[in-house]
Amino acid sequence: MLVSTFELLVKSQLPGSVAPAPPPPPAGSPDTKKLARTVVQGYFLTISNVNSFNVTVSLVFDALTPSISPANTIAIVDVSGVNQTSDLVLDPGGKSARFPSLTIPANDTLLLIFQPDILTNPNLLTSADFELRGFVQILPSSLSGNQSADLLLTPEQRGTFFGNLNGSNLQLDQIAYNIPTAHGGSLFRLSTL
Repeated sequence: MLVSTFELLVKSQLPGSVAPAPPPPPAGSPDTKKLARTVVQGYFLTISNVNSFNVTVSLVFDALTPSISPANTIAIVDVSGVNQTSDLVLDPGGKSARFPSLTIPANDTLLLIFQPDILTNPNLLTSADFELRGFVQILPSSLSGNQSADLLLTPEQRGTFFGNLNGSNLQLDQIAYNIPTAHGGSLFRLSTL
């Protein structure tokens, strides 16, 4: 079942180059480069299990251009207030990756964060030229042991903007916004039938 789109970024707010190159700005024009902060943006998915039994699901992230690389991304799962990295399994060809087994306890909520891995791959910050877009699917797992389950899903994009990380004026800012789900609502009824 389709959930939403996603977009991971480590990128300048303003394009560094545009082809064909624009003419130079007139004398006395403001320096727009000062507006070009970098954004690190991730995908956040809250899944609430409204059932009186545990539910196990698989999440599939599909991306065509470029393909998903575990070296550039990290997934973090939190159910009990403790962030844990989650295994990302690439499908053959690298066009999709899945989190094969995410269990949401009965009447509880899971938060999944999928973002650029700037901690183990700081080159992403240096180059500031990373973007990954695609769509997300949720599938019931046979590990649940139930034929159907109701879940509330809330997808979001969250990003942090910054100027120069090496200077004293970081120009930090944040943005968070909900992403529409594929069917326009937050209630998802999964069924193995």
